[in-house]
Amino acid sequence: MKKDLNLNKKPIEDLLLNILQKGPILISDLIYSLSKERGNTTKQGVYRVLRKLNNEEKIVINKKQVSLNLHFIKKMNNFFSLAQYFYISDLSNSNDFLWLQDSEKISYYFKNLNLLDAFWSHVFYMLNESINIEEPVFFYMPHNWFYYVRQDTEEVILKDLQEKPRPVYLTIFNNSPLDKDSQISYRKNNIQCNIISKNFFDKKDFYFSVMGDYILETPVDLNIVKDINKFFENTKVFDEKAKLELLSIVSKNGRNKLIISRNKKKAEEYRKILSKDFFIKK
Repeated sequence: MKKDLNLNKKPIEDLLLNILQKGPILISDLIYSLSKERGNTTKQGVYRVLRKLNNEEKIVINKKQVSLNLHFIKKMNNFFSLAQYFYISDLSNSNDFLWLQDSEKISYYFKNLNLLDAFWSHVFYMLNESINIEEPVFFYMPHNWFYYVRQDTEEVILKDLQEKPRPVYLTIFNNSPLDKDSQISYRKNNIQCNIISKNFFDKKDFYFSVMGDYILETPVDLNIVKDINKFFENTKVFDEKAKLELLSIVSKNGRNKLIISRNKKKAEEYRKILSKDFFIKK
């Protein structure tokens, strides 16, 4: 009996993703690499798989170059991190915050706010998937700067929130035109958003979130806080020039910290303070 050699061939999709793992590549080079590794792989077959992966938002095709979609990479990273949490009782990994016990905390330091926000998004996704779905989420911030310079990340976070019937409450304690504009956008996404005129707390750099018993606090470098405050005070319209200015501020080096704690009592106190100005169903 003649052996079917195709039984031993890896699917084009698997080989294609393995190649893209090493970085962006021209489609012509991709086709050459696939045909070399897989034998009689046709150009039509490669384009069929590219269309499929593009529709699934796993890759990005720009002109004649193809690369992995960064959102897909992040999603897979979060998926395997959660799998490790639920299947492996090992504390020696970058997601130690998932194993915090009550009254414990862990701190991470970042040289700029872009890096801090990228890791914060990862932490948020982990907690959004692992805590009780009925637990509300509270955000508290001086200015909503990441809405303007981290829009791709914000869209992913909003999508994650909307996929769950979880109440979300956002408090901004500044009344600038840009903060008002962001408030309107969040309300469109079924998030209760409130602007207050007076800070509930003494710290000017106090950004924090409450998710279940977890509290995410992000003390920001005070020099950068001053620059952000000045930007929001002086900027009425967010255009390309304003975006570049804000990007330069959040890219500055400084002492920025993310403190993740698990404290049932403190989380409840924060929720009581922040709940006053929202309509919350009993």
